[in-house]
Amino acid sequence: MECFPEGSVVSTDRGEAFVCDVALSEIHSDAERLTAGYYAAFEDAARLAAEGALPDYLQPLAATEVDKAALIDAETAGFHGRPLFMIGLIVCRGGDLTVTQYFARTYAEEAAILDQFAHIVAGLDLLISFNGKAFDWPFVRDRMVYHRLSCQPQFSHLDLLHPSRRRWRSRLPNCKLHTLERYLCGRWRTGDIPGDRIPQQYHDFVRQRDARLVAPIFHHNRMDLITMIDLLVALVGSEGTALSAPALGTASAAARARVGAGGGRWRNGAGDV
Repeated sequence: MECFPEGSVVSTDRGEAFVCDVALSEIHSDAERLTAGYYAAFEDAARLAAEGALPDYLQPLAATEVDKAALIDAETAGFHGRPLFMIGLIVCRGGDLTVTQYFARTYAEEAAILDQFAHIVAGLDLLISFNGKAFDWPFVRDRMVYHRLSCQPQFSHLDLLHPSRRRWRSRLPNCKLHTLERYLCGRWRTGDIPGDRIPQQYHDFVRQRDARLVAPIFHHNRMDLITMIDLLVALVGSEGTALSAPALGTASAAARARVGAGGGRWRNGAGDV
């Protein structure tokens, strides 16, 4: 379908589903910085833990090999009880970061993407999310139970929302992911689909089969995952350098300079977009 991200259809015990699996370096011009920062976060966490300077909420990082961790962001067709249609992950493969998005092209394919996710998560020691303890993981778990899929997680879960609130809520308007992205990363999203519009846009896609309706959702999901990397790096880095949260208005200036040097733009075929 036109405008549909490149990927492949996979067959599972629960039917077919669409999987978009791509190296971060192929779709984002700032991949080198993001990858280096992500790896450094795990290394710095281990060093700080050895020095007795790592807070409890970051201890799972010190105890986990980087290739046994994944960032997760799920997209749903509504609140609990409604279907889930996308699970986005960032994982490490061969020293690079890979973005994997499992997508249900119809409501019936939900079981298949959950089955794929179950195989991935079985090999993880750590799941990293933003508000995932309250939303993403309970939602995924409940849908797995609904479809009678095995759900016996053995991983730790690092939810970046709670330490972000402790660190920055007194300095920022709020601690929503997009607010943190704006002030700490210096990024302003243009043309991004608002999260509250995503469920209806997916329902429209299922009825109309127009790929242009879901292309923005793939992009939104990827951007949320990317921001989690920057947020993780900021949290670990501030522990290591004793940085406090910058004052409102000054954080964004420094971050803009940093992001401006790297570009931080998405690649689409022949070049950046």
